[in-house]
Amino acid sequence: MKGAFIYIDAGKGHFVPAKALYDAMLVKGEEAVLEDFFLIFKAPFYRWFFRNIWRFYLHHPNFERFSNKVNDRYWIHGFIRLNRFLPFAYRSFKAWYEREKPDFIITTNFMTAPILVALLERMGVKCPVYDYVSDLFDSVKCSIDNGLRKVYVPTSLGCENVVAMGQKRESVELCPFPLSLKFQRSERKSKREARKLLGLGNMDTVLMNLGGEGIGTPAVLYEIARRGLEVQVVVIGGKNRETERRFKEFQKKYPDFPLFMRGFVEDVPLYIMASDLQMGKAGANSLMESLYLSCPFLISEVLYMARSTPLFFSRHRVGWCEDDTIRKVDIIEEYLKNPEERRRVEESMEKLPVSFDTMEFVNMLEEETLGFQKENGKN
Repeated sequence: MKGAFIYIDAGKGHFVPAKALYDAMLVKGEEAVLEDFFLIFKAPFYRWFFRNIWRFYLHHPNFERFSNKVNDRYWIHGFIRLNRFLPFAYRSFKAWYEREKPDFIITTNFMTAPILVALLERMGVKCPVYDYVSDLFDSVKCSIDNGLRKVYVPTSLGCENVVAMGQKRESVELCPFPLSLKFQRSERKSKREARKLLGLGNMDTVLMNLGGEGIGTPAVLYEIARRGLEVQVVVIGGKNRETERRFKEFQKKYPDFPLFMRGFVEDVPLYIMASDLQMGKAGANSLMESLYLSCPFLISEVLYMARSTPLFFSRHRVGWCEDDTIRKVDIIEEYLKNPEERRRVEESMEKLPVSFDTMEFVNMLEEETLGFQKENGKN
């Protein structure tokens, strides 16, 4: 069997699950193709545009919340499907499909699913298209398309929201979260072991994740230092010039503060294992990777595309959403100093109704595809 895994280059939240599923299918000995949606259509401008608009949104979250809320309309679905009539889009996709001949297609971006369904309908080809809801808890109205064979969602809250938007209930299915092989294969270490391997002190540790864009401020560090909390902070992620300048200013003012600026790191699982709590502008992958390793997450910015995250945290009590600096440090202090609070979070982690199994997800895709082929008289 051959699967096609299609993503849009607009943050690792779309690429990582597609790559994880692609890798798992190859490990099974099956055929697979991993494709950037806009490269299929030979549309580099749109690839550049969507990559950069997402980066703009990350730097301007208030604009993201306004823009995506305004654009979250059902009528846009029809506009998206009109792409099947664009001559270059139809020719490019038809050539790609006839070259690759996948048994199924799964996309990890809400916008691409209706276009793929519409193009296959125009071609008269019977190939199941699956949509994976990479934003975990939320989708958008223009993604609702009952021509999709299945919409896979890794959380029950996300399933509820997608059905409420109008997707047929029988087409919505709870699936495991597709972790990257790096996380699945990472050997579990105790906090003490992980800290020793990373050259950290054996003390309460907060992991500050600045993401690929290096977005963040040391405001929380100033408040931690003011209160005299006994905690070390490790900063990972991109190196935005302004962000780096602000952290250097903090280090000059508090040279004895245990701050470790590590930048981009390859062994992210080890850093999470070493930490008591992770914080930052969490994307879907960062959040789920943290929960997989039983490390609670303090999210500082909730974007429109992740608007149900506070509800998820209130239901399952494995993290917090807070933008105010004083309240952030209150949460950190309460969690680190209160054994009852730690125990509550640990128990909640054990009960978290989310599974992490990329191979099982691939098995689900193959089983559904076999059912589709049987229905349509294919061997």
